[in-house]
Amino acid sequence: MDKKAAKEAFAEFLDEGNLTANQIRFINTIIDHFSINGYLNKAMLFESPFTEINDQGMSGLFEKKETDKLIEIISGINHNAEVA
Repeated sequence: MDKKAAKEAFAEFLDEGNLTANQIRFINTIIDHFSINGYLNKAMLFESPFTEINDQGMSGLFEKKETDKLIEIISGINHNAEVA
């Protein structure tokens, strides 16, 4: 997946809230993963390199509403990767 396209997929989420530096770093790690692999197994959000940012992974950085939105974005990208 093109890195620009991955960034666009998360642009609205990034623009919506006042995110901390670690939250932004986490999302950038997701974007980097997509640009290299084209797909992200959601279980990886609780493994390295994501746990290097917070030892609890995604749930240690985001509230439930935010994690739900991130999962929705990731699922959409994964679905598009499967269809393509």
